[in-house]
Amino acid sequence: MTNKKSILIIGAGPNNIQHGDEVDSATYQVATYLRRAGVTTILADNNPFSYSLNDSSVIDHSSIGPLTVNHLIELIEKYQPRAILPTLGNRQAFLLTQELLEKGILRKKEIELLGVPEATVRQVNNPVLLERTLRQMGAPMKKIVTVNNYPDALEEAQRLGYPVIIRSVLPKITSTRQIVHDQSELAAAVSKCLSQSRAEQVYVQQSLGGYKEIEVVVQRDQSGTMMMLGMVEDMDPIGIHAGDSIAFNPAQTLLDRQIQDMRDTAFAITRKLRIVGVNHVQFALDPVNDNFYVIKSSPYFDRMVSFVAQSTGYPVAMVSSQLYLGKTLREIDLGPGFAKHAALIEPAMDHIAARVPVWGFSPEQAQKQLLGTEKKSVGTVFGIGRSPAEALFKAIESRYHEPTDFHIQSQAKLSDDELVDRLVHPHAERLFSLLEAMQRGYTAYELVEMTKIDPFYFDQLAKMKELITELVEHPGKEPVLAKAKHNGLSNQLIAKLWKTTPKQIYQMMQDHNLTVKYKEVEPSAGEFDQHTQTFYSAYEDENEALTLPQPSALFIGTGGLRLGLSNAGDFFVASMMMQLHRQKFHTIIMNCNPSSVTLNTLIADKRYIEPASAENVLSVVEIDQPQLIFIPASYTNLLETLKKYDLQSKVITLPDDRLGNLKPRSNQLVALDYLWDGENEKFLASTAALQSATNFDYEMINLQLPAAVNDVELKKMQATAREVVEQQSNPGFYQVIFEQDGLEYKALTVQSISLPEVAFLSKSLGINLPALLGKIVSDQDFNLADTEITQPKGTVTYRATFPFESLRMKPQGILGPNKIIGAEIQFMN
Repeated sequence: MTNKKSILIIGAGPNNIQHGDEVDSATYQVATYLRRAGVTTILADNNPFSYSLNDSSVIDHSSIGPLTVNHLIELIEKYQPRAILPTLGNRQAFLLTQELLEKGILRKKEIELLGVPEATVRQVNNPVLLERTLRQMGAPMKKIVTVNNYPDALEEAQRLGYPVIIRSVLPKITSTRQIVHDQSELAAAVSKCLSQSRAEQVYVQQSLGGYKEIEVVVQRDQSGTMMMLGMVEDMDPIGIHAGDSIAFNPAQTLLDRQIQDMRDTAFAITRKLRIVGVNHVQFALDPVNDNFYVIKSSPYFDRMVSFVAQSTGYPVAMVSSQLYLGKTLREIDLGPGFAKHAALIEPAMDHIAARVPVWGFSPEQAQKQLLGTEKKSVGTVFGIGRSPAEALFKAIESRYHEPTDFHIQSQAKLSDDELVDRLVHPHAERLFSLLEAMQRGYTAYELVEMTKIDPFYFDQLAKMKELITELVEHPGKEPVLAKAKHNGLSNQLIAKLWKTTPKQIYQMMQDHNLTVKYKEVEPSAGEFDQHTQTFYSAYEDENEALTLPQPSALFIGTGGLRLGLSNAGDFFVASMMMQLHRQKFHTIIMNCNPSSVTLNTLIADKRYIEPASAENVLSVVEIDQPQLIFIPASYTNLLETLKKYDLQSKVITLPDDRLGNLKPRSNQLVALDYLWDGENEKFLASTAALQSATNFDYEMINLQLPAAVNDVELKKMQATAREVVEQQSNPGFYQVIFEQDGLEYKALTVQSISLPEVAFLSKSLGINLPALLGKIVSDQDFNLADTEITQPKGTVTYRATFPFESLRMKPQGILGPNKIIGAEIQFMN
């Protein structure tokens, strides 16, 4: 094994449309195993919501600063790393790595690149170079050219034939991709993409609209041994961004020869590019003649890699960390839970996983939001079942605040013309429009022609539609209830269709001995005696989930990444879980976000991939008998429903969404932040709102810590704030917000500190605040008064980022905290 004494990991920066929690989750896992191998880990990032940045047990040197070449050079000079790892920082890290290479820094310092060679970095950053390389090796490629003006773009478009896709070279923002159907659309697309290109160039590429999109995740070690980790099929065809499509693992409609051909091509590409670790290769498959084309090769961790890892049970990040250190797949030992040489065995599945997108806009906006080649979703959730329909039912109900009636009422209100428009022009919730169309008599053949979706999926949708119809027509019938539960329908949906309550459905299940069992997600489909402690529900005979040793604590995760919360919820829950670990609790997580850091085996002793519903919580409580249950405050229905049951466990409410809704002010706003344990308050920091550059108002979305308030006035404000905080009934994080009035500040309101701000405060103060709250609610001997809070030297700034530019949407109303997708943190002297 190569001796790499220190490794610089380049982070991905603030969450955006293109990446989210999966980068942080992979970083934490890889860094943990690097650290265990004796490597000094250095992480460069500026994402305040990152869990990895806060954990000194796996990151030796957390460097919070701008993700620029100059900052990376400073870190290289300071820490003298022997290697750089760019595969945990998404495309941003590859662009930064190329700049370091062009400056000659890595060669001068004799720094090794891990995961990818120098030539591959350049090709990943330049699709034209990559196309040339892959075409030379015989890989089927779509045609792509680079131009810097409209006449050349017109010539190339006419040569390729419409439709074509226009993309910016080295885009200034995260997504600049437009599909052009004729010459009348070309000029505007070229002009727009040129203006968004740092290189003042655009790609003109052949469109493969209507083809199937297949995504293959493969893995290679330095000896050249390769394996396929997963082949995922998108339900929607090319023309809708893969991140916005419903996806299934394993692929559902492919022939064996198609699977083998694309598998072999993915291997050949990974070998040609000399990738060590994971590679995500996307294909377009012509369903008529079996021809396929390579769309993209991404040799870094992304949402698809995390989905494959969670749905198969194969520990991708753990294996990759050892591959980076020079081990071969044959040499890797996955530990006592796995069979010998399990790292070398391709995952097999005896279940199906369905991934669905999470949207960043309201249901009303979703009706108008058309889908295309540019990504619109902000996160993902997934469900696992024995059939595509079961997995899909679970995945949809895992989305945050999904309507309990499965959108049936809203779709039924559509006129025939409105429905046809939605079928022809795909929008964010088109799955439900397809179900409604089938309800109104559209045949599968007609819908295939209109949507280019494979007929197999309409068979699955037909089963879903028929099951819902059967429930409506046979209320209260036990055989129909059993059939519904076997197909993944929740008590909430059944209760809605039967016009009763979920508790009555739960009681009916108890009366008929209809009890849920749990099946383990492990990568050999039962061939070997392997245990990952990851489970999904099934109404079968055998239960594979055993009770954990006591004491134990159950956490309900915050679910898929959504606007306003981002992955600050994952940071908060993971931090509390690790604190409970330190107090010798066994931790259990119920979550449906495949990218979440809380699903790591390093953080959770047991994982349930299930929607956050009362019936699932009750089932897990019956098996694991946890002493404590932690539930986010925004899951109000769940919290209210559980009050109706005689739980022996103590339910603790976690802060989640901001409770207040303070509007922008023309005067300066200052917040005094406190941690309150029910008896004592601990002052954390003062933060001041930064003035908006557009409307010159103050709003708590861009912050500076500490606030520029003189000591005399600050003491007066603290006296007022303490009185307010001490009136709060529950332990937690509170902030008292003041508005400047002349030379004084007057108290406006008190509210819970939002989780994004808790993450920011944790990074700024260098202390894990959620862990402190974990001690307060679970350790009777903990004394908050003994905790020291050290203020940072200099100032720290927090700036929220929004998705509207990437979504091509105009901001709706005020850019409040509930609309942020990420944030940047910066320390200033």
